[in-house]
Amino acid sequence: MPPREAGSNTILLLPLDERPVNTRYPEMLARIAGWSVLLPPEEIRGHGRSSADLDAVAQWLRATAEAASCVVASCDYLAFGNLINARISQDSAHAAAARLGLLAEINVRCPVHAFSVITRVANANDCVEEPLYWAEWGTRFYRWAHLFHRSEVSDLPANDAAELSSLTAELPADLRSDWLNRRLRNHAVNLSLLDMASRGELTSLALTSDDTAPYGLSSRERSWLIGWGRLIGEPLSTRVQAYPGADEVGSALVARVINEATGQTPRVYVDYAIDADRTVVARYEDRAIEQTVLGQIRACGCAVVDDVSAADFVLAVVTPNPAQDDYRPEFLARDAAVRTQPYEAFIARLAGRQTIGKPVAIADVAYPNGGDPLFTRLLLSPKSGVLARDLAAYGAWNTAGNTLGVVVAQASLALKAETPEQRDAQRIFLAHRFLEDCGYQSVVRKEARDECERLWGKREPDPDCITNQHEIALFIEGRLMELLAELRRSGIGREVDIAPASTRLPWRRTFEVDFELTAR
Repeated sequence: MPPREAGSNTILLLPLDERPVNTRYPEMLARIAGWSVLLPPEEIRGHGRSSADLDAVAQWLRATAEAASCVVASCDYLAFGNLINARISQDSAHAAAARLGLLAEINVRCPVHAFSVITRVANANDCVEEPLYWAEWGTRFYRWAHLFHRSEVSDLPANDAAELSSLTAELPADLRSDWLNRRLRNHAVNLSLLDMASRGELTSLALTSDDTAPYGLSSRERSWLIGWGRLIGEPLSTRVQAYPGADEVGSALVARVINEATGQTPRVYVDYAIDADRTVVARYEDRAIEQTVLGQIRACGCAVVDDVSAADFVLAVVTPNPAQDDYRPEFLARDAAVRTQPYEAFIARLAGRQTIGKPVAIADVAYPNGGDPLFTRLLLSPKSGVLARDLAAYGAWNTAGNTLGVVVAQASLALKAETPEQRDAQRIFLAHRFLEDCGYQSVVRKEARDECERLWGKREPDPDCITNQHEIALFIEGRLMELLAELRRSGIGREVDIAPASTRLPWRRTFEVDFELTAR
């Protein structure tokens, strides 16, 4: 790699919010390639529903951009203070667009790669990340949005039409107006970003859909937005990409700018565990998994090849389970009966790829929010033939888009790991993914909730009680240490340790966890 000027191996990142998936992951990935990521100081980042200090963030961005080779910027963060505030704040489209004007100023002297999330419609009666009325009305808003969009596309069956009419009358008019006006505002902001991209005021723009589905208001709005690219064509169509994703976008764009800066377009051969399932639409997605795969590969600055011999790495996709649900233990017997044989054949192919020196990256999207225990057991079996410690990447977290974006990012950057420090960074991130995705998300998260119920009679620790938070974090860290010992039998994590007392719950809930791994 040719020498770079001072600062040219530094990326300035405005994250979607302060969670580790949006801050720690991009930092860890950049280290694999020998790059660094600059983030806003912690004291101005915001937390959960509390917005970042928007004036301080803008000042920091303006002052720091000169030290970076490029900017990767969440527009939700710069315009509203973070992803949650893009869903709940009362700021106007005018105010938000004015804040985003700073990106055009920066782009004159430092390339800006911006991303904006098309607002989701959460299918849960939970207001942690939504307007407060979502606690009562969330699932009904979701169903109404689904039926409304379908009714625009084609005639609804009589029972669905009756349900739509009933929901329209049932949902409080003031709440529906509040929610829809905020969506209108966010759509107007995304239109203003398209205008900026068309004028060359942004180097690139990603419009991603968070927790989406084939029908719903987010899919409806996405079709309007991408329609402008089709109408206008060049240069807008080449500067803008629209696909499902959210929390992985910062990582994907970090990989993309590093790949572009080093003049490389990593070539990817895609192998599906069950080929017939490549057309399945994963939960929280709006398109077939094979289309999500293509979108994430492009987002990371990579390209698909049809000949494995021409590939820089193999992307091995554990295809979505048609059950379309979060994993439950009772699924294991059913899955074992129908998926063991194709999984074993898939794993044998991957072992063969490794044998001929082809790097393999595994994206397990069989289920959302954690790895498929059946696949994990077969993969890590001594009989599998796959050298797990030598994988180019592994992931199985949250949505299919989340998993795929980070897996492709890691695998493409692992190709650049040349120094001992870079190889340590690669081993640390690989171990982190196994521990968090098939360890915490698939196993320990439920155990932590069971422990909360045993201790306090409820499934979550008190978010305002430091003692509760500390106690459950210690429980989680103990279990992660036990799982790390088990993973080491497969070669994963032999060179790393969990930093003592580094485990925490970033949003004071068990859904996500943070911990630090250090090289031995």
